[in-house]
Amino acid sequence: MIGGEEDHELQIVLADPNDETAADATLVSATGGRLLTRAEFRGLAEVPAEVEWFAKLDNPRTRAAYKIDVGEFMMFIGIATPKEFRDVTRSHVLAWRKSLEVRQLQPATIRRKLSALASLFDYLCEKNAIATNPVDGVRRRRRT
Repeated sequence: MIGGEEDHELQIVLADPNDETAADATLVSATGGRLLTRAEFRGLAEVPAEVEWFAKLDNPRTRAAYKIDVGEFMMFIGIATPKEFRDVTRSHVLAWRKSLEVRQLQPATIRRKLSALASLFDYLCEKNAIATNPVDGVRRRRRT
């Protein structure tokens, strides 16, 4: 058993109970509820911070808008995988902002798009995936 309080006690259940050296095991609560297998644990540990950020967006409207906004940015600079966000520079963000202005989007729309990107990069900074936020210092115009 692992743990202290009775309702939080855990035990390791081997895939092959006759082989105590078995590599595959499952951690279960003393009350019988399965927690994570080793494979599930490793899989969660490998989830990119970029994917975590999106999963943390609770508001459905924000999630929908940010999905579109970040998706447009990805298409604009050619990002194919989440980890490629770590290579983004301020120059990429400035070029995207300029393309949004050329499309004559409303300043509020451009601010929202840049805010979505800033939120993602703030999270990546928080998770130490990147050192600085490339959106920091990019002017978000109030009026055209």
